[in-house]
Amino acid sequence: MRNIRVLFISLFFMAIFFPLQSQAAEDKSMGLFINLTEGNKGTTAHAMHFASKMMKRGHPVTLFLNNSAVSLASKNAPHGVFHMAGKTVPEMMQDLIKDGAVVIVCKMCAKMQGIKPASLIDGTKLGNPELISEFLFDPKYKSISW
Repeated sequence: MRNIRVLFISLFFMAIFFPLQSQAAEDKSMGLFINLTEGNKGTTAHAMHFASKMMKRGHPVTLFLNNSAVSLASKNAPHGVFHMAGKTVPEMMQDLIKDGAVVIVCKMCAKMQGIKPASLIDGTKLGNPELISEFLFDPKYKSISW
């Protein structure tokens, strides 16, 4: 009877702890493609903060700014300081670029909002299908949207 009890207790603990051990290991070569559509300072700053955390974990990051988010890459747009970071969103973006992130600005969205290529933050790239698909369809990248 004691052996059966020990067996059941062992099986119980294996059932509890086995799923924790079977989780996939984090693959540092996996990249993150962030699709950013919001021009809202809080939402955008959250995306930038998340991107920074992933880069610190060793993941390459690409940000694709489209819709109203393209205004964040303009030197001429008014940008308030995001209080939790003590920086403006463009300053956070520039930090990401310095650390190796790729920031792509939707060319058509920028044109529709009257943002000229010369007014973009240094280090950003105007998007085209070839550049965007290089990251979007790469099997070593996962996508997330804000």
